[in-house]
Amino acid sequence: MMNCSFKTRILYALIFIFLGTVSSANAAKCTSNKCHPDIGKNKFVHGPVIANACEVCHIVGDKHRPPKQHDLTYPKEGATLCFECHEEFESGLKGLKQHGPVADGECTICHDPHQEDDKFFLRETKHSELCFSCHEDNMSGKKHVHKPVKDGDCIACHDAHGSTHDFLLETDRVSLCFSCHEDRKADFEKKYVHKPVKESCEKCHDPHSSSYKGHLIKAEKDLCSSCHEEFVKKFNNSQSQHSAVLEKGCASCHSPHSSNNDKGLKIKKQDLCLSCHEKVKNKINESQYLHGPVAEGDCGACHDSHATNFAKHLRDKFPDEFYFPYNILNYALCFQCHNKEVATSEKTETLTNFRNGKQNLHFLHVNREKGRSCKACHEVHAGNQEKHIAFEVPFGKSSWMLPIKYTKTETGGGCQVGCHKMKEYDRVKPFEYTEE
Repeated sequence: MMNCSFKTRILYALIFIFLGTVSSANAAKCTSNKCHPDIGKNKFVHGPVIANACEVCHIVGDKHRPPKQHDLTYPKEGATLCFECHEEFESGLKGLKQHGPVADGECTICHDPHQEDDKFFLRETKHSELCFSCHEDNMSGKKHVHKPVKDGDCIACHDAHGSTHDFLLETDRVSLCFSCHEDRKADFEKKYVHKPVKESCEKCHDPHSSSYKGHLIKAEKDLCSSCHEEFVKKFNNSQSQHSAVLEKGCASCHSPHSSNNDKGLKIKKQDLCLSCHEKVKNKINESQYLHGPVAEGDCGACHDSHATNFAKHLRDKFPDEFYFPYNILNYALCFQCHNKEVATSEKTETLTNFRNGKQNLHFLHVNREKGRSCKACHEVHAGNQEKHIAFEVPFGKSSWMLPIKYTKTETGGGCQVGCHKMKEYDRVKPFEYTEE
Protein backbone atom coordinates (compact mmCIF):
# COMPACT_ATOMS: atom_id res chain seq x y z
CA MET A 1 0.00 0.00 0.00
CA MET A 2 2.63 2.55 1.14
CA ASN A 3 5.27 3.06 3.82
CA CYS A 4 3.20 3.94 6.89
CA SER A 5 4.00 4.23 10.56
CA PHE A 6 3.00 1.35 12.82
CA LYS A 7 0.45 3.61 14.45
CA THR A 8 -1.21 4.38 11.14
CA ARG A 9 -1.28 0.75 10.03
CA ILE A 10 -3.09 -0.08 13.31
CA LEU A 11 -5.50 2.74 12.47
CA TYR A 12 -6.13 1.23 9.04
CA ALA A 13 -6.71 -2.17 10.58
CA LEU A 14 -9.27 -0.77 13.01
CA ILE A 15 -11.02 1.04 10.17
CA PHE A 16 -11.16 -2.06 8.04
CA ILE A 17 -12.26 -4.36 10.88
CA PHE A 18 -14.71 -2.21 12.78
CA LEU A 19 -15.84 0.32 10.22
CA GLY A 20 -15.42 -1.65 7.03
CA THR A 21 -19.03 -1.49 5.94
CA VAL A 22 -19.42 2.11 6.99
CA SER A 23 -16.12 3.00 5.29
CA SER A 24 -17.16 1.36 2.05
CA ALA A 25 -20.53 3.01 2.20
CA ASN A 26 -19.04 6.40 2.89
CA ALA A 27 -16.40 5.94 0.20
CA ALA A 28 -19.10 5.03 -2.27
CA LYS A 29 -20.86 8.25 -1.40
CA CYS A 30 -17.60 10.23 -1.69
CA THR A 31 -16.85 8.94 -5.18
CA SER A 32 -20.39 8.98 -6.46
CA ASN A 33 -21.35 10.71 -9.68
CA LYS A 34 -22.80 13.44 -7.52
CA CYS A 35 -19.65 14.27 -5.54
CA HIS A 36 -16.16 13.07 -6.53
CA PRO A 37 -16.63 10.79 -9.52
CA ASP A 38 -13.04 11.03 -10.82
CA ILE A 39 -11.32 9.88 -7.63
CA GLY A 40 -9.48 6.56 -8.08
CA LYS A 41 -9.40 6.61 -11.87
CA ASN A 42 -5.77 7.54 -12.57
CA LYS A 43 -2.81 5.22 -13.12
CA PHE A 44 -1.42 5.65 -9.61
CA VAL A 45 -3.81 5.91 -6.64
CA HIS A 46 -2.91 6.86 -3.06
CA GLY A 47 -3.17 4.02 -0.51
CA PRO A 48 -6.11 5.32 1.55
CA VAL A 49 -8.06 5.90 -1.67
CA ILE A 50 -7.40 2.30 -2.79
CA ALA A 51 -8.61 1.11 0.61
CA ASN A 52 -11.77 3.24 0.36
CA ALA A 53 -10.56 4.84 3.59
CA CYS A 54 -11.39 8.49 2.87
CA GLU A 55 -11.94 9.08 6.60
CA VAL A 56 -8.21 8.54 7.24
CA CYS A 57 -7.68 12.04 5.90
CA HIS A 58 -11.16 13.59 5.69
CA ILE A 59 -14.25 13.94 7.88
CA VAL A 60 -16.96 12.07 5.99
CA GLY A 61 -20.56 11.04 6.54
CA ASP A 62 -22.94 13.18 8.54
CA LYS A 63 -20.07 15.30 9.88
CA HIS A 64 -19.01 16.32 6.36
CA ARG A 65 -19.33 20.06 5.96
CA PRO A 66 -18.95 21.01 2.28
CA PRO A 67 -18.36 24.72 2.93
CA LYS A 68 -15.21 23.90 4.93
CA GLN A 69 -12.28 23.22 2.58
CA HIS A 70 -11.28 19.55 2.48
CA ASP A 71 -12.58 18.80 6.01
CA LEU A 72 -9.27 17.22 6.98
CA THR A 73 -9.19 14.98 10.03
CA TYR A 74 -6.03 16.71 11.22
CA PRO A 75 -6.68 20.41 10.69
CA LYS A 76 -3.20 21.27 11.93
CA GLU A 77 -0.53 23.48 10.41
CA GLY A 78 1.74 22.28 7.65
CA ALA A 79 2.30 18.69 6.59
CA THR A 80 1.29 17.08 9.89
CA LEU A 81 -1.35 14.95 8.25
CA CYS A 82 1.07 13.72 5.56
CA PHE A 83 3.73 12.94 8.14
CA GLU A 84 1.31 10.68 10.01
CA CYS A 85 2.12 8.11 7.32
CA HIS A 86 5.28 9.52 5.73
CA GLU A 87 7.15 10.00 8.95
CA GLU A 88 10.47 9.02 7.33
CA PHE A 89 10.33 12.30 5.38
CA GLU A 90 9.70 14.30 8.53
CA SER A 91 12.75 12.83 10.28
CA GLY A 92 14.87 12.95 7.12
CA LEU A 93 14.23 16.66 6.59
CA LYS A 94 15.56 17.73 9.97
CA GLY A 95 18.62 19.96 9.64
CA LEU A 96 18.33 20.25 5.86
CA LYS A 97 17.83 23.26 3.65
CA GLN A 98 14.24 22.71 2.62
CA HIS A 99 12.38 23.38 -0.59
CA GLY A 100 9.95 26.28 -0.12
CA PRO A 101 6.71 24.23 -0.29
CA VAL A 102 8.19 21.64 2.09
CA ALA A 103 9.26 24.29 4.58
CA ASP A 104 5.74 25.72 4.40
CA GLY A 105 4.19 22.28 4.84
CA GLU A 106 2.45 22.54 1.46
CA CYS A 107 3.00 19.01 0.12
CA THR A 108 -0.06 19.25 -2.11
CA ILE A 109 1.45 22.08 -4.17
CA CYS A 110 3.48 19.37 -5.92
CA HIS A 111 1.69 16.14 -5.01
CA ASP A 112 -1.93 15.22 -5.58
CA PRO A 113 -3.11 13.51 -2.36
CA HIS A 114 -5.49 11.21 -4.23
CA GLN A 115 -4.15 10.07 -7.58
CA GLU A 116 -1.99 10.95 -10.57
CA ASP A 117 -0.39 9.42 -13.65
CA ASP A 118 3.01 9.94 -12.01
CA LYS A 119 4.12 7.28 -9.52
CA PHE A 120 4.98 9.98 -6.97
CA PHE A 121 1.57 11.59 -7.47
CA LEU A 122 3.26 14.67 -8.94
CA ARG A 123 0.77 17.01 -10.53
CA GLU A 124 2.80 17.05 -13.78
CA THR A 125 4.36 13.92 -15.27
CA LYS A 126 7.14 16.05 -16.77
CA HIS A 127 8.87 17.35 -13.68
CA SER A 128 10.12 20.57 -15.24
CA GLU A 129 6.55 21.70 -15.99
CA LEU A 130 5.76 21.33 -12.31
CA CYS A 131 8.94 23.20 -11.32
CA PHE A 132 8.23 26.00 -13.79
CA SER A 133 4.81 26.53 -12.27
CA CYS A 134 6.77 28.33 -9.52
CA HIS A 135 10.24 28.91 -10.99
CA GLU A 136 10.61 31.13 -14.03
CA ASP A 137 11.61 29.20 -17.15
CA ASN A 138 14.60 31.20 -18.35
CA MET A 139 16.57 28.21 -19.55
CA SER A 140 14.76 25.93 -21.98
CA GLY A 141 14.64 28.39 -24.88
CA LYS A 142 18.40 28.88 -25.31
CA LYS A 143 20.55 27.37 -28.05
CA HIS A 144 22.39 24.83 -25.90
CA VAL A 145 20.26 23.08 -23.25
CA HIS A 146 21.72 20.64 -20.71
CA LYS A 147 20.23 17.18 -21.24
CA PRO A 148 18.51 16.87 -17.81
CA VAL A 149 16.80 20.20 -18.47
CA LYS A 150 15.85 19.16 -22.01
CA ASP A 151 14.39 15.94 -20.58
CA GLY A 152 12.50 17.87 -17.91
CA ASP A 153 14.38 15.95 -15.23
CA CYS A 154 15.12 18.63 -12.63
CA ILE A 155 15.45 16.06 -9.83
CA ALA A 156 18.43 14.48 -11.60
CA CYS A 157 20.43 17.26 -9.91
CA HIS A 158 18.11 18.80 -7.31
CA ASP A 159 16.39 17.15 -4.36
CA ALA A 160 12.76 18.18 -4.41
CA HIS A 161 12.45 18.13 -0.62
CA GLY A 162 15.69 19.08 1.14
CA SER A 163 19.45 18.95 0.98
CA THR A 164 22.58 19.98 2.86
CA HIS A 165 23.81 21.72 -0.32
CA ASP A 166 22.91 25.06 -1.87
CA PHE A 167 20.12 25.04 -4.44
CA LEU A 168 19.02 21.69 -3.01
CA LEU A 169 21.68 19.90 -5.04
CA GLU A 170 21.91 16.16 -4.51
CA THR A 171 25.62 16.39 -3.65
CA ASP A 172 28.51 18.83 -3.99
CA ARG A 173 28.81 20.47 -7.41
CA VAL A 174 31.89 18.65 -8.70
CA SER A 175 30.70 15.20 -7.61
CA LEU A 176 27.29 15.91 -9.09
CA CYS A 177 28.75 16.72 -12.51
CA PHE A 178 30.91 13.60 -12.47
CA SER A 179 27.90 11.44 -11.63
CA CYS A 180 27.05 11.77 -15.33
CA HIS A 181 30.35 12.89 -16.86
CA GLU A 182 32.48 10.18 -15.29
CA ASP A 183 34.17 9.49 -18.63
CA ARG A 184 35.64 13.02 -18.48
CA LYS A 185 36.96 12.74 -14.94
CA ALA A 186 40.54 11.95 -16.01
CA ASP A 187 40.61 15.25 -17.91
CA PHE A 188 40.31 17.08 -14.60
CA GLU A 189 42.96 15.21 -12.61
CA LYS A 190 46.19 15.98 -14.44
CA LYS A 191 49.26 17.67 -12.98
CA TYR A 192 48.10 21.25 -13.49
CA VAL A 193 44.44 21.86 -12.63
CA HIS A 194 42.77 25.12 -13.65
CA LYS A 195 41.75 27.02 -10.52
CA PRO A 196 38.01 27.32 -11.35
CA VAL A 197 37.85 23.53 -11.80
CA LYS A 198 38.91 23.08 -8.17
CA GLU A 199 36.08 25.34 -7.05
CA SER A 200 33.05 24.57 -9.20
CA CYS A 201 32.11 23.71 -12.77
CA GLU A 202 29.61 26.57 -12.56
CA LYS A 203 32.47 29.07 -12.57
CA CYS A 204 32.50 28.59 -16.34
CA HIS A 205 29.46 26.49 -17.28
CA ASP A 206 25.75 27.14 -16.89
CA PRO A 207 24.25 23.87 -15.59
CA HIS A 208 20.90 24.57 -17.24
CA SER A 209 21.35 26.16 -20.65
CA SER A 210 23.44 28.67 -22.53
CA SER A 211 23.68 30.61 -25.74
CA TYR A 212 27.28 29.40 -26.07
CA LYS A 213 28.76 26.05 -27.01
CA GLY A 214 29.79 23.91 -24.05
CA HIS A 215 27.15 25.63 -21.89
CA LEU A 216 29.66 28.41 -21.17
CA ILE A 217 28.25 31.29 -19.15
CA LYS A 218 29.83 33.79 -21.57
CA ALA A 219 31.55 33.77 -24.93
CA GLU A 220 34.94 32.08 -24.52
CA LYS A 221 37.06 35.22 -24.90
CA ASP A 222 34.87 37.14 -22.43
CA LEU A 223 34.89 34.24 -19.99
CA CYS A 224 38.68 33.96 -19.98
CA SER A 225 39.12 37.71 -19.74
CA SER A 226 36.85 37.87 -16.68
CA CYS A 227 39.73 36.29 -14.72
CA HIS A 228 42.75 37.05 -16.91
CA GLU A 229 42.02 40.75 -17.23
CA GLU A 230 45.64 41.91 -17.29
CA PHE A 231 46.48 39.53 -20.11
CA VAL A 232 43.53 40.73 -22.20
CA LYS A 233 44.47 44.36 -21.61
CA LYS A 234 48.03 43.68 -22.78
CA PHE A 235 46.80 41.68 -25.77
CA ASN A 236 44.40 44.38 -26.92
CA ASN A 237 47.07 47.06 -26.64
CA SER A 238 49.70 45.09 -28.58
CA GLN A 239 50.53 45.67 -32.24
CA SER A 240 51.48 42.08 -33.12
CA GLN A 241 48.69 39.72 -32.06
CA HIS A 242 48.91 35.95 -32.54
CA SER A 243 46.33 34.87 -35.11
CA ALA A 244 45.63 31.64 -33.18
CA VAL A 245 44.25 33.69 -30.29
CA LEU A 246 42.21 35.94 -32.57
CA GLU A 247 40.77 33.19 -34.75
CA LYS A 248 40.57 30.09 -32.57
CA GLY A 249 40.46 31.39 -29.01
CA CYS A 250 42.27 30.48 -25.81
CA ALA A 251 41.12 26.86 -25.81
CA SER A 252 42.94 26.17 -29.08
CA CYS A 253 46.18 26.01 -27.07
CA HIS A 254 45.14 25.74 -23.42
CA SER A 255 43.08 23.05 -21.75
CA PRO A 256 40.38 24.80 -19.70
CA HIS A 257 40.28 21.96 -17.17
CA SER A 258 43.71 20.44 -16.51
CA SER A 259 46.92 19.46 -18.23
CA ASN A 260 50.22 17.72 -17.63
CA ASN A 261 51.94 20.72 -19.23
CA ASP A 262 52.74 24.06 -17.62
CA LYS A 263 50.29 26.91 -18.30
CA GLY A 264 47.63 24.32 -19.05
CA LEU A 265 48.95 23.75 -22.57
CA LYS A 266 47.26 20.86 -24.35
CA ILE A 267 50.58 19.37 -25.47
CA LYS A 268 54.25 20.28 -25.04
CA LYS A 269 55.02 23.87 -25.97
CA GLN A 270 57.08 23.28 -29.11
CA ASP A 271 54.79 20.50 -30.39
CA LEU A 272 51.86 22.87 -29.93
CA CYS A 273 53.55 25.67 -31.90
CA LEU A 274 54.65 23.34 -34.68
CA SER A 275 51.16 21.89 -35.02
CA CYS A 276 50.33 25.15 -36.84
CA HIS A 277 53.74 26.33 -38.03
CA GLU A 278 54.34 23.40 -40.36
CA LYS A 279 56.98 25.16 -42.47
CA VAL A 280 59.15 25.72 -39.41
CA LYS A 281 58.49 22.13 -38.31
CA ASN A 282 59.76 20.79 -41.62
CA LYS A 283 62.81 23.03 -41.42
CA ILE A 284 63.66 21.71 -37.96
CA ASN A 285 63.12 18.08 -38.95
CA GLU A 286 65.36 18.44 -41.99
CA SER A 287 68.17 20.28 -40.21
CA GLN A 288 71.33 19.02 -38.54
CA TYR A 289 71.95 22.08 -36.39
CA LEU A 290 69.29 23.62 -34.15
CA HIS A 291 69.32 27.04 -32.52
CA GLY A 292 69.64 26.64 -28.73
CA PRO A 293 66.04 27.59 -27.80
CA VAL A 294 64.72 25.36 -30.59
CA ALA A 295 66.82 22.44 -29.40
CA GLU A 296 65.36 22.95 -25.92
CA GLY A 297 61.81 23.14 -27.31
CA ASP A 298 61.41 26.68 -26.00
CA CYS A 299 59.74 28.79 -28.70
CA GLY A 300 58.79 31.20 -25.92
CA ALA A 301 62.41 32.22 -25.44
CA CYS A 302 62.08 34.44 -28.52
CA HIS A 303 58.34 34.62 -29.22
CA ASP A 304 55.44 35.62 -27.00
CA SER A 305 52.66 33.18 -27.83
CA HIS A 306 49.98 35.83 -27.39
CA ALA A 307 51.00 39.32 -28.47
CA THR A 308 53.79 41.89 -28.38
CA ASN A 309 54.68 45.19 -30.00
CA PHE A 310 57.36 43.56 -32.14
CA ALA A 311 57.07 41.75 -35.48
CA LYS A 312 56.33 38.01 -35.41
CA HIS A 313 55.41 38.27 -31.73
CA LEU A 314 59.09 38.58 -30.80
CA ARG A 315 59.75 39.36 -27.17
CA ASP A 316 62.09 42.23 -27.97
CA LYS A 317 63.30 44.31 -30.88
CA PHE A 318 65.00 42.70 -33.85
CA PRO A 319 65.30 44.16 -37.38
CA ASP A 320 63.18 42.50 -40.03
CA GLU A 321 65.12 44.08 -42.88
CA PHE A 322 68.27 42.66 -44.50
CA TYR A 323 70.23 45.92 -44.14
CA PHE A 324 69.72 48.04 -41.07
CA PRO A 325 71.64 50.95 -39.46
CA TYR A 326 73.34 49.68 -36.34
CA ASN A 327 71.81 50.50 -33.00
CA ILE A 328 72.35 48.17 -30.08
CA LEU A 329 68.66 48.48 -29.15
CA ASN A 330 67.68 47.02 -32.51
CA TYR A 331 69.32 43.72 -31.53
CA ALA A 332 67.87 43.54 -28.03
CA LEU A 333 66.35 40.11 -28.65
CA CYS A 334 69.60 38.43 -29.68
CA PHE A 335 71.55 40.09 -26.90
CA GLN A 336 69.29 38.55 -24.28
CA CYS A 337 71.44 35.44 -24.77
CA HIS A 338 74.44 36.45 -26.89
CA ASN A 339 77.17 38.79 -25.68
CA LYS A 340 76.39 42.27 -27.00
CA GLU A 341 80.09 43.11 -27.17
CA VAL A 342 80.37 40.91 -30.24
CA ALA A 343 78.81 43.83 -32.15
CA THR A 344 80.52 46.67 -30.29
CA SER A 345 84.17 45.54 -30.10
CA GLU A 346 86.08 46.16 -33.32
CA LYS A 347 89.07 44.08 -32.14
CA THR A 348 89.00 40.90 -30.07
CA GLU A 349 90.79 37.63 -29.43
CA THR A 350 88.11 36.02 -27.29
CA LEU A 351 84.59 37.21 -28.16
CA THR A 352 84.18 35.23 -31.39
CA ASN A 353 85.95 32.82 -33.71
CA PHE A 354 84.62 34.80 -36.67
CA ARG A 355 87.64 37.05 -36.88
CA ASN A 356 90.53 37.70 -39.18
CA GLY A 357 93.42 37.92 -36.78
CA LYS A 358 92.06 40.31 -34.18
CA GLN A 359 89.56 41.92 -36.52
CA ASN A 360 86.02 41.14 -35.31
CA LEU A 361 84.09 40.27 -38.47
CA HIS A 362 80.75 40.43 -36.65
CA PHE A 363 81.49 44.07 -35.87
CA LEU A 364 82.50 44.62 -39.49
CA HIS A 365 79.20 43.27 -40.84
CA VAL A 366 76.80 44.68 -38.25
CA ASN A 367 78.15 47.87 -36.74
CA ARG A 368 77.76 50.27 -39.67
CA GLU A 369 75.22 52.51 -41.38
CA LYS A 370 74.39 49.76 -43.86
CA GLY A 371 74.72 46.97 -41.33
CA ARG A 372 73.55 43.44 -41.93
CA SER A 373 71.00 41.99 -39.54
CA CYS A 374 71.89 38.69 -37.85
CA LYS A 375 69.56 36.77 -40.12
CA ALA A 376 71.37 38.07 -43.19
CA CYS A 377 73.78 35.20 -42.57
CA HIS A 378 72.25 32.97 -39.90
CA GLU A 379 69.17 30.74 -39.78
CA VAL A 380 67.07 31.71 -36.78
CA HIS A 381 65.60 28.26 -36.16
CA ALA A 382 67.73 25.55 -37.72
CA GLY A 383 70.07 24.78 -40.60
CA ASN A 384 72.49 22.29 -42.11
CA GLN A 385 75.61 24.44 -41.99
CA GLU A 386 77.63 24.98 -38.84
CA LYS A 387 76.99 28.13 -36.86
CA HIS A 388 73.50 28.10 -38.39
CA ILE A 389 74.87 29.71 -41.55
CA ALA A 390 72.04 29.88 -44.08
CA PHE A 391 72.34 28.29 -47.55
CA GLU A 392 70.61 31.30 -49.06
CA VAL A 393 69.19 34.61 -47.97
CA PRO A 394 66.66 37.07 -49.46
CA PHE A 395 68.15 40.19 -50.99
CA GLY A 396 66.78 43.35 -52.55
CA LYS A 397 63.25 44.64 -53.01
CA SER A 398 62.33 41.59 -55.08
CA SER A 399 63.69 39.29 -52.35
CA TRP A 400 66.12 37.48 -54.63
CA MET A 401 67.50 34.41 -52.95
CA LEU A 402 71.30 34.70 -52.83
CA PRO A 403 73.20 31.45 -52.17
CA ILE A 404 75.75 31.36 -49.35
CA LYS A 405 78.67 29.00 -49.65
CA TYR A 406 80.42 28.67 -46.31
CA THR A 407 83.57 26.67 -45.68
CA LYS A 408 85.31 26.08 -42.39
CA THR A 409 88.97 25.49 -41.68
CA GLU A 410 90.77 24.65 -38.47
CA THR A 411 91.70 28.29 -37.85
CA GLY A 412 89.16 30.15 -39.93
CA GLY A 413 87.04 29.71 -43.05
CA GLY A 414 85.56 31.38 -46.05
CA CYS A 415 82.27 32.75 -47.30
CA GLN A 416 80.96 33.36 -50.78
CA VAL A 417 77.61 35.12 -51.24
CA GLY A 418 75.85 35.32 -54.60
CA CYS A 419 78.10 36.72 -57.31
CA HIS A 420 80.82 37.89 -54.91
CA LYS A 421 84.15 36.10 -54.84
CA MET A 422 85.12 33.97 -51.84
CA LYS A 423 86.33 35.95 -48.84
CA GLU A 424 88.46 34.07 -46.38
CA TYR A 425 89.52 34.73 -42.83
CA ASP A 426 92.04 33.19 -40.50
CA ARG A 427 92.58 33.83 -36.82
CA VAL A 428 96.27 32.87 -36.87
CA LYS A 429 97.42 34.07 -40.30
CA PRO A 430 94.97 36.83 -41.20
CA PHE A 431 94.11 37.59 -44.79
CA GLU A 432 94.17 41.12 -46.02
CA TYR A 433 90.50 41.97 -45.62
CA THR A 434 89.09 45.03 -47.39
CA GLU A 435 85.54 46.04 -48.14
CA GLU A 436 84.73 46.32 -51.85
